[in-house]
Order: sequence, then C-alpha cells, then structure tokens
Amino acid sequence: MTTSFPQSIGMSASWDPELIKQAGEVTGTEARVIWHRHPDYGLSRWAPTVDLERDPRWGRNEEGYGEDPVLTGKMAGAYIEGMQGDDPKYLRCASTLKHFYGNNTEVGRGWKNSSIDPRNKYELYLEPFRRCIEESGAEGIMTVYNRINGTVGPPEHGHERNHHRRRRNGPGKHGNLGIRHHETGGPEDV
Repeated sequence: MTTSFPQSIGMSASWDPELIKQAGEVTGTEARVIWHRHPDYGLSRWAPTVDLERDPRWGRNEEGYGEDPVLTGKMAGAYIEGMQGDDPKYLRCASTLKHFYGNNTEVGRGWKNSSIDPRNKYELYLEPFRRCIEESGAEGIMTVYNRINGTVGPPEHGHERNHHRRRRNGPGKHGNLGIRHHETGGPEDV
C-alpha cells in the first residue's frame, strides 16, 4: 500500500513547489521501500506527466500540472527533486517524464497527428520538459505515440530502439537520460 495524493492538476493549483516536493519525497521513499521488498519492481517511476493540459477532451488531464509551461516545469520539477532525493551519489528513485511531446489524445493515439508550429513547439510544448531536465535533473523520458507534424514521435524510424533506452552522460541528475518508447514498450505495441 502506498500514499495517495491529490491529482497533479490539483497539487499544481496550490502554487506551492515545496509542498509538491514533499509529496515527491514520500513517493520516492515508498518506491525505495517497495524495491527493498521486491527488487524486481525496479526504482523507476513513470512520473511526472509533463504534457501541457490544453485540451479538456484529452481524458487524462488530471495527470498533468496545467496548461502553463512555466508552472508545469516548476511544479513537476519540484516533484522530481523530491522523488529523486538530494544524495550526490544515489537516487531515491528515478523519474520518467511523460509524454514527450504534443500528446493530447487517447482515441487514435497510435496514428493521429499533432500539428505544432515552431513557436508553440519551443515556447509551450518543449519548455516544461527542458525545465525538468536542466533544472531538476529528470532521469528519463517516455515518448508519445502520436505523430507530430506527420512524423512519428521520437525516437522510432532510423534508430535502434534499445539504443535509446539508456544514454550515458546525459543531462539527468546522475548522468543518465533514459528514453522509453511508449507506455507499452515499443512501436510494435502501438
């Protein structure tokens, strides 16, 4: 059994990054306890959701921190810092940002296309991910299912899938930035 917190959108409405960091600390500590009891469960958590909540029809808006990229980056970053801890050598548990990027649909998510112009791409959609990686040291990223401007979400075509699972010396807190393709595994699972 683990602690249940309000949904991310509700926690974000507190505008209190220290409070959200404390929730992350509890999550990370409980992940560590579970790992000690069941080492095969691992120490990576598929959280936080950093997608911007711009479309109420998505159906998973409760998972994210809102529609503002700065607020989302700040609040999700606080949760990451709490989850991962501040030990210079060991992670409490690893965070995995999701869903990179432009994910706003459940129905048809394996084939739909998100059309995103360059300004929105950099100022809105990528900004919370950048903040969470550079400022808070996120350890991993889960990519989207959908296409972005006609191209399948990164990484897929032209890349060895396993090559993207772990990349050493990335910008994560402990030198890692793992990339996991989709929640269910790889492109063949879509």
